[in-house]
Amino acid sequence: MSRGRDTFRRVKPALSAVVWLLKRLPRSVRYGVLALFRGTPGPVGLGVRYACVRSLARSCGDNIYVGAYAFVSYLERCDIGNNVSIREFCNVGCLGGLYIGDDVSLASGVVVLTTEHDYYQLSVSMRDAPLVAKSTIIEDGAWVGAGACITPGVTVGQGAVVGAGAVVTRSVPAYSIVAGVPARVIGWREGSPTQPQESQEIGLGGR
Repeated sequence: MSRGRDTFRRVKPALSAVVWLLKRLPRSVRYGVLALFRGTPGPVGLGVRYACVRSLARSCGDNIYVGAYAFVSYLERCDIGNNVSIREFCNVGCLGGLYIGDDVSLASGVVVLTTEHDYYQLSVSMRDAPLVAKSTIIEDGAWVGAGACITPGVTVGQGAVVGAGAVVTRSVPAYSIVAGVPARVIGWREGSPTQPQESQEIGLGGR
């Protein structure tokens, strides 16, 4: 990680110039550039994707890794901290509002949702049901394992670890380790300031 931060510091002036230029373009054009370079490998792809994300996000820190084929939408409703990794093939929807803190890692194929259909209504089909926006929060230092799904309206607490393939449907306590479908607490990180407790199921519902 330190090598990545050192590299970012060296190229930050050039990236800042690209961000400045992008902000002069219409938002739709910036999204188009992001789509055009979505699969571009290597430093060029990483640099352009970072510049696009920074120019589009409501707020965005330094040293953001956006992997190839990661899809991030409605960035104008997203706040991203520093030293964040969004790995390859992630799908991050920000329409309902998304906050990603510092030093967060989203491993390959993670899905983050901030909206869902109002499935309680029987008078309309599911595809026509209105969307319900629920702000989602991933706090500082959290790590979300490959293929996990973070559902709308939950908070992944500071320093928490979400196991690969987990489906998180309720908020995750700080410094806990969760896994499974639905996700449940299976342990606590060593030295956690959070009082350990017996594993609890994180079932359906919001926060």
